[in-house]
Amino acid sequence: MPRNNIISQSKKAFIDALFHLMENETYEDVTIKQLVLESGYSRRTYYRYFSSKTAILNESFSQNMESYRQHLEQQKKLDPENIPAQFINFMWPLHHRLQLLAQNDLLIPLLAKNVPDIAKMLLIIKVPWRQAQQSDLNKYYYALIYSIGGFCVLLDTVFKEPTLKEPKDIIDSLSSALLEITANINGRNGHIDASKA
Repeated sequence: MPRNNIISQSKKAFIDALFHLMENETYEDVTIKQLVLESGYSRRTYYRYFSSKTAILNESFSQNMESYRQHLEQQKKLDPENIPAQFINFMWPLHHRLQLLAQNDLLIPLLAKNVPDIAKMLLIIKVPWRQAQQSDLNKYYYALIYSIGGFCVLLDTVFKEPTLKEPKDIIDSLSSALLEITANINGRNGHIDASKA
């Protein structure tokens, strides 16, 4: 087996082990000894790839972000209206892990420290509504930072609820909220003065 496959397989085993252990105990209570036993790998292998449990979460996040980038690049049609569906449908197979992260108060810190990287990754994706202003990506970068921050809080809220909503309900809620935000922004850009109406 090629070395890269061995490394990926080892990392995946520790990621899977951490989430499996979190089903029955808190993140804080999971020990390195448990991770080693659950993964089937040695303590030495653990320390070869990870310095802490947080490093496992970071690796899991990086892998998923790369998969999402590839997913977006393969889409034939991306428009603002289908972004919520694209995201929710992509991440739904991971919803149980997202619930575990949210319930352990790990989702917001994990997302928050990666917001700049998420924004940079999204700016790389070619989308029709941004091509005309390609020279001034700074304004998009800060708008994305702002939007992603709110989206992180929304995800945390959704995944902390005792009864998880269906993907369609989440998509509908996100889509209507985005339409409302867009309408407000467009209204401001048109300089509508309500006092003169």
